[in-house]
Amino acid sequence: MNKRFFTACLAIACLLPTFTAEAQSDYFFRSKKKKPAKEASAQKSKFDQAITGATKSEGPFTVYFTKKNEVFFAMPDSAFKRDYLLSSRVAATSDTREAVAGQMSTDPFLIKFSRDSANVYLHRGQVGAVVREDDPIVPSFKKNFLDPVLKAFPIVDTKNGVVLVDVTKFFREDEKSITPLTILPPTVQNANVIKGMLDPSASTVTEVKSFPRNVEIKSMLTFKTQPYSEPYTLIMQRSILLLPEKPARMRLQDNRVGFFNSYRQFFSTEKDKVESYKLIHRWDLQPKDSAAYMRGELVEPIKPIIFYVDSAFPAKWRATIKQAIEDWRIAFEAAGFKNAIIAKDYPTKAENPDFDPDDIRFSCFKYATTATANAMGPSYVDPRSGEIICADVIWYHNVLSLVHNWRFVQTGAVDPRVRKAVFDDDVMRESLRYVAAHEIGHTIGLMHNMGASYSFTIDNLRDPQFTQKYGTTPSIMDYARNNFVAQPGDLERGVRLTPPLIGVYDIYAINWAYRLIPGAKTPEEEKSTLNAWIAEKKNNAMYTFGAQQFPYTIDPTDQTEDLGNDHFRAGDLSISNLKIIAKNMDKWLLDKDARYDDVRDMHEQLMYQYYRHVGHIMPYIGGVEHFEIRQGESNTLSRRFITKDKQRQAMEWLLNQARTYRQWLAEPTFLNKIEQTSTMPDVLGKAMVAALFNPGSLGRIYEAEQSGQPNMYKLTDYANDLIASIFEVKGNLTDADRNIQNVAIDLMSAYSGLSTESQNSVRRLSDEFDAMAAQMEQDNLPCALGCSGHHHVADEGENSFFRLTMFSKNAPSEVIAPLLLQQLKRVQTIYRTRRATSNAADRSFYDYQLLRLERLMKTK
Repeated sequence: MNKRFFTACLAIACLLPTFTAEAQSDYFFRSKKKKPAKEASAQKSKFDQAITGATKSEGPFTVYFTKKNEVFFAMPDSAFKRDYLLSSRVAATSDTREAVAGQMSTDPFLIKFSRDSANVYLHRGQVGAVVREDDPIVPSFKKNFLDPVLKAFPIVDTKNGVVLVDVTKFFREDEKSITPLTILPPTVQNANVIKGMLDPSASTVTEVKSFPRNVEIKSMLTFKTQPYSEPYTLIMQRSILLLPEKPARMRLQDNRVGFFNSYRQFFSTEKDKVESYKLIHRWDLQPKDSAAYMRGELVEPIKPIIFYVDSAFPAKWRATIKQAIEDWRIAFEAAGFKNAIIAKDYPTKAENPDFDPDDIRFSCFKYATTATANAMGPSYVDPRSGEIICADVIWYHNVLSLVHNWRFVQTGAVDPRVRKAVFDDDVMRESLRYVAAHEIGHTIGLMHNMGASYSFTIDNLRDPQFTQKYGTTPSIMDYARNNFVAQPGDLERGVRLTPPLIGVYDIYAINWAYRLIPGAKTPEEEKSTLNAWIAEKKNNAMYTFGAQQFPYTIDPTDQTEDLGNDHFRAGDLSISNLKIIAKNMDKWLLDKDARYDDVRDMHEQLMYQYYRHVGHIMPYIGGVEHFEIRQGESNTLSRRFITKDKQRQAMEWLLNQARTYRQWLAEPTFLNKIEQTSTMPDVLGKAMVAALFNPGSLGRIYEAEQSGQPNMYKLTDYANDLIASIFEVKGNLTDADRNIQNVAIDLMSAYSGLSTESQNSVRRLSDEFDAMAAQMEQDNLPCALGCSGHHHVADEGENSFFRLTMFSKNAPSEVIAPLLLQQLKRVQTIYRTRRATSNAADRSFYDYQLLRLERLMKTK
């Protein structure tokens, strides 16, 4: 050591103050206390620092929730080898326009996790395309069907092989893949869609819970809505559910039995093309005793379907809801399962502290206190197999008004019990049980079967023995409500006025989807048995599936809100009943000293019911029956056009209604008394005339003429008959005749291209029809499922078999324009002839129309 350095150090030491032994001890003691703390802080890992003070919960991986409302995932290697389902549900909301509490904001979708040295990646799983694991094209398949990355989370730290990532922003911000806001194209407008920007200062994660199979993360999200910056706050619950390592057995879909399904493309070197198939959505029911099941005994499933009924339901309805759920047991018994579906009340905290109706593990029948008159029953599946993982029924508070209105206008003429503003509980229970069971049908996979009721005759529907056995329809998944063809006195004879608890088609369909098939090891090996079950019922119309049509109806045999296979007779019988109700409704709904609001509302419902019957006749004009045919069958027609005789009958029926409906449905004194301001009385007549000139209908008449099928209407013959029926009326014109003829001239002028003004008039008329149809749709219990039944995620191939009708061709312009011009000239001739012998009012009408037509002809 350098001597000078040593001497300097010694001098400095001598200058230091002198400490007593006690003071020295205290000094060094304090120093020793501080030093380890500083060293500990310096040695603490980023992993441990991030989760200090956090609440830890164990699940498929470990989740930490800090006091700063941060969320961390601690993920071992095993977490990156599994598939998960990610869901996003509205737990509470300040505005029910977009969604109600308990409703999924998006359908759950498959996710996976991967990692590198810097990040953990959240992938959306590709399931729309598949390949066998041993196929040599697998390497190429994987390169062309990557699971896209939704989000990357930087790795905070790694400890003992476990990576820690901060996922707070994903659940606290407006992440588009799980957003509660509906995303529409810029050109689409919807008054119920809320637009806004997230307010980060009023958004946070509020709660985190984990269980062996799932993680539940609750967030409060607040948006500043457009255009007034009003706050919109939601409590969102996101679930991450660990899926089984081995997916459930699939069952292949068949268009002849109506089940929601998922579409897949199958790539294989063994095939000469890319094949496609669909797999149905169903719960994975497996028998507790397989041997007994295969012997044909009823066996309980290992995991039954359990629905928890919301405690918010009024006590007097809750038992009815539970009955409706368990009504489906008879269908599952047909498939060999005993007690397959169970209804329970929401458990208390003491009974099940882990129960949460927004947890994806629990299927619930939920009560939504809103003014909406509706219900819906969506189900959510493992996209790999179609196994239903979870389902909900959302029951809107005002559904009571919906079923009340149905019963009043459909059976009020024959059932004294419904001639009142508030039904007795026993009557209301009948209707609520039907609606609840219908929605449960959706949750177990069933689609609407709109063709079911067409299998019954009108005589069947007025037969006490038949209706007591079958109700109004072979499927409660049809929109076949109450028995509106029953006449006064039929109830007393024993005719049933309501649908069955479960229809015979429904039982058959559940057996087809859920019964296990002995010896079949793959979905392909099941096909022969499934086809045989369909073949057994082929000649019994009760077991026919009729696909829902979208966006409009062209097949009269698959309609909503209809009954029986003779719509003309059914309409006449029901309209006879509606006239009785119209004559007596103000007496039946009498509430002394009250305003006429309730009477006015019910009169509007009466008009809707009337228009439903009108709408059942319209599809006969240019109508097409659809058939699901297979190779080797005797029936080789997949499309059969409606015959000339039926179309002529529909034409005359519609025109007769257009001329007479105002006499009983829109009597001026009555409308004045109840202050009925609805435009519907005017729109009804116009709609009937417009249906007869509909370009799509004319196009199908023209197509039918070219088809070679027998007894088809030629388009020129149809036009000639139509003009004669409208314009060659006997005697003096009525106000209804003038309205009909005026609308007909407008339509022909527009569709022939002669008049821009008429084209604008037709557009306005179309807007009126759309508004009326939209209101009627709300009153038809659309199950809130949209056109595809459920709001399925398109890139996951979620699918439903619908009859898409928007591609129906109009008649070629070179055919339709000359035809309508010829008919307008014919109208001129008719008017000139009739003018000479008409009264003053008719002569003025003819003069105006002739002047109008002459001007049209001169401009072209």
